Amino acid sequence: MTFWAMAAAALTVTGCGGPSEQPTPPPPAVEVATPERRDVTSYYHYTGNLESIASVEVRARVSGVLEEKHFEVSSPVDQGAKLFTIETAPYDVAIQAAEAAVQSAEAAVELATIERDQVQEAFDRNAANERELQKYITALKTAEAEKLSAEASLDDARLQRNYADVVAPISGRVSRELVDVGNLVGMGEPTLLTTVVQMDPIHVYVDVSERIVQEYLNRERNGSINADDAPPPPPIEIARSSDDPGSYPFHGMIDYVDNVVDESTGTLRVRGSIPNADGRLFPGLFVRARVPYDTIENAVLVREDALGASLTGKYVLVVDEKNIVQQRPVTLGEKTDDGYIVVTEGLDGSETYVTVGIQKARPGSPVTIREKSQDDGAPRLRPQSSSEKPAAPAEGEAQ
Repeated sequence: MTFWAMAAAALTVTGCGGPSEQPTPPPPAVEVATPERRDVTSYYHYTGNLESIASVEVRARVSGVLEEKHFEVSSPVDQGAKLFTIETAPYDVAIQAAEAAVQSAEAAVELATIERDQVQEAFDRNAANERELQKYITALKTAEAEKLSAEASLDDARLQRNYADVVAPISGRVSRELVDVGNLVGMGEPTLLTTVVQMDPIHVYVDVSERIVQEYLNRERNGSINADDAPPPPPIEIARSSDDPGSYPFHGMIDYVDNVVDESTGTLRVRGSIPNADGRLFPGLFVRARVPYDTIENAVLVREDALGASLTGKYVLVVDEKNIVQQRPVTLGEKTDDGYIVVTEGLDGSETYVTVGIQKARPGSPVTIREKSQDDGAPRLRPQSSSEKPAAPAEGEAQ
C-alpha cells in the first residue's frame, strides 16, 4: 500500500471512530462568609514575670532548741499562725524570776512610802528636820525607780517567751522548714527557719519599650488622654504558658509605673496587681501580658484561618456576584480571642470571602458556593444572578 493510501485510511478511521470529548470539570466547591463588624480593643503585648507582693524570712529571735513544727510545707497560713516552738522552759523561769523581782520592788515601795509619811508627819510637828525628810523622799523615789526597772524586766521576759513561739508575720504560703526539730537555733545570729510569701494578690512586671512610652505621651499631649481627669488605672491581662494562645484568663489593674526609663534597655518598668485567691499564679513564672490602649469602633473582621500569604503580604479570596474569585490584599490589625483578625485596609465589610476551600480556589476562576442551611445544616448552592451561566454541579452533588 502506498504512503498516501495509508494516510487516507488513517483519516477515515479517525473521522469515523475517534475518541469522545472529555467533560469540563465543575468549579471547586468552597464555603464563604461576610466579614463581621464590631468594636475591637487593641492591645500592647508583653512578656512579664510574676513576683509576690511580700516575701518574709522567718528567723529565730531567741536562742534555744527547736522543739516543734506546726505547719505543713507549701501550705497557706494566716498572719499570726504558729509555725515553730523554741524550748520555752528557760523563758518561763525568767518570767517567774522577773515577777518575783517586781513583787519585791512593790514591797520596797510600800515600805519607803510608809517611812516617808512618818517622817513627813514628824516634820510637820517640828520633830524632824528637812534634811532627814529629804532622805526618805529620795529613798521612796529610788524604790519606785527599782519597781519600774523590775516591771520592764518582766515585760522583756514575757517578750522573749513570746518570741519562743515563732508565728507567721504575714498571710501567705509557707515554704519548708530549713532547720529540723532538735537543732539549736538563735545562737549568735537569728537563724533562718522558713519563708512566707504573700500570694494574693500577686504582682506582674513588664518592661514597656521607649517607643510605646513616646506614643502614650503623644496621645496625652494631643488630648486623647486627659491626665487632669485622673482616670482609673488601666487594666492588664495575663496568661501562663499553659493557657490557650488567645486566652488571657487573669485580669488586674496597673498600680505602678516607674518614673525613669532604663538607659541600658530603653524600657520603662510597669507593674500590675492580679487577684490570685485560688493560688494558680506563682512568683517567678513568666507570663504573656497585654494592656489595652485603643478601641476600634465598627471594625471589619475576617476569620484568621481564611487568610492567605504571598510575597507581597496577606490576602483574602473574595467572590464576586458571578462567583469569580478575586485575590484582595489586606492590611491586618488586632487579633481577637475567637479566631478573627481586624482588617484595617482592603475590605469594607460588604464582601463575600472564602473561608473553606481556599486551596482549591484560584483568582480569576469560578467557584461553586456551598452555604450551610440554617434549618437542617445541609449545604446548598448560593442563588446565581440571571446573567450568570449555571455552574456545573459539584462532584457528588445531585444533578
